[in-house]
Amino acid sequence: MKETTRRDTTKRNMTERDQSGEGRSARNTAEPTGSPAPPTRHQARTGTPGHTRPPGHTRPHGAGPSRGAVLALARVEALRLLRHPAMLASLAGYLALWGYAAATGDPANRYPVLQDESRYLQIPLLLLAIGTLLAANLGILRGRRHGVEPLYEVLGLGPRSRTTAHLLSLLPAVALTAVLALARLGYLAAKPGAVGTVQWLEIAVPPAAVLLAGALGILLARLAPSPSVAPLVLAGLAAVTFVAAVQNTAAWRWLAIVAIEDEFAPPMPSELVGRPAGWHLLWLLALAGLCAALALLRRAPGDAPPAVQPGAGPLGTAAAAAAALAILAGTLQTRPLPANVVQARAEATEHPVAQQVCTTLDTTEYCAFPEFKGRAQDWDKVVRGVLARTPREIADARYAVRQRMFRGGVESHRDMPLPQAAWDADDLRAGTRRAVPVGTWWSEGDAGGDAAGDAVAEFSTLFAYRVVTASVPHAPRTDMVCGSRGVLVLWLAGQATDGTRQALRDLATRSSGGFSFPVLESATGLGFDSRERELAMSLLERPADEIGARVKASWAELASARTSTDRAAQLLGAPAPAQAPATDGACR
Repeated sequence: MKETTRRDTTKRNMTERDQSGEGRSARNTAEPTGSPAPPTRHQARTGTPGHTRPPGHTRPHGAGPSRGAVLALARVEALRLLRHPAMLASLAGYLALWGYAAATGDPANRYPVLQDESRYLQIPLLLLAIGTLLAANLGILRGRRHGVEPLYEVLGLGPRSRTTAHLLSLLPAVALTAVLALARLGYLAAKPGAVGTVQWLEIAVPPAAVLLAGALGILLARLAPSPSVAPLVLAGLAAVTFVAAVQNTAAWRWLAIVAIEDEFAPPMPSELVGRPAGWHLLWLLALAGLCAALALLRRAPGDAPPAVQPGAGPLGTAAAAAAALAILAGTLQTRPLPANVVQARAEATEHPVAQQVCTTLDTTEYCAFPEFKGRAQDWDKVVRGVLARTPREIADARYAVRQRMFRGGVESHRDMPLPQAAWDADDLRAGTRRAVPVGTWWSEGDAGGDAAGDAVAEFSTLFAYRVVTASVPHAPRTDMVCGSRGVLVLWLAGQATDGTRQALRDLATRSSGGFSFPVLESATGLGFDSRERELAMSLLERPADEIGARVKASWAELASARTSTDRAAQLLGAPAPAQAPATDGACR
């Protein structure tokens, strides 16, 4: 009985296997001839013989990738780029520059002009562009360096999709640069002495430069897959940037990554700047788009020929459009300064009264361009400091201070005369005769001997000269202030504030003999001989109240043009300076 049951079971199993074989045969017959069996997960990952391609088959660029896969790779590459040593080093360098300035009190930036600071921050942020170019380039070359590039052929993302992911990975670096630019500008705008208007198109240049640098690094990796190419290109870009900085008036400088102005020229109101920042921003973005399109079009070994590359047509159109935009923006940004801006600058230089706003503090009227009107409080500190050491009738007199814009001397690199006749006529109509000129630079006087510090020493000396002589320098020459008047003017100017004292001391360390104060870097100015300078600087080392009491008691004699330096020393209770040689100075 058991044997009969075993035979029945065996027969039934054989019948089922025959039926299953027939089903498999039918399914095999229905499949197309030559279709490979689907690979296992291990075969797809390792490229073992179980996963084969027909002879002559090549994967086209980005064949069949999902958007999610591209974005996932972009996120990974973005993190790698931000953590790359080149990127970290560039970020550390930028933060170190900022941190050093903050740690030292940042005296040069206590009175920022925001329209100028909007472009000043472009240079240090180029460090991030350098780091992005190197990191993006090495990121593309990572597979070649580690010898795993052939394994990319078994991935679901083709070369074009991987390039797209690398391009998208640049966006966090661009965002980081924008955040740093805004943080720097916010730091400067929050300072009590900040004036001017933020130039947002200038602020957008550093992020655009980082985007361009990253796209260029990716393109270089596709064109020349060697890690030595990017540093060489970077060195060339640095050389172009340096030459453009030296040739800061040449139109072609706008073709560099940043366009630098003459940093020795004084600031201007924002409406007179006239920089084609919008066209320059478009130039950088168009170049970045062109580099990205060319990187995507570039064929790698094993890719499909151009005729069958999906998306090659739209990419070619995008590359052509980016090139056209770059040519347009590059041409328009190198045009000469518009005629209306040239005319507006001339009007602001020769006839500023119609463009300025005035405010009166105590007995002094201060007139400035609207963006600079906040500087009246700072100028008034110097004015009050000078008048505090004068007799009451002098301190209670009416005075005027007018902001002037004169760039002729700096731009022409020679002594140019001031438009004094136009200024006098303007002041006569406005009721501000003998107004003391003050420029657009300013600081607390301790900025380390830069133009802003010299501007403080110049203004305090010009105002003291106006108080002592009841006039301002007019002629296109250096008027020597000799004898007791010279000593009095220098002492009043130096003791006005701690900043003016420091500014004069800084000037003394950078000059020999006497002092010279050109008005707004023009041919007009004041000069002081060595004896007057020596006596005045020695008086600044003594208590201001003591010398001030002597000044008030002997004002008439000290302010007289006939009083000698030796007599001034006697009146002020100081030893007379040694006699200078007869050939030393114009006062002898």
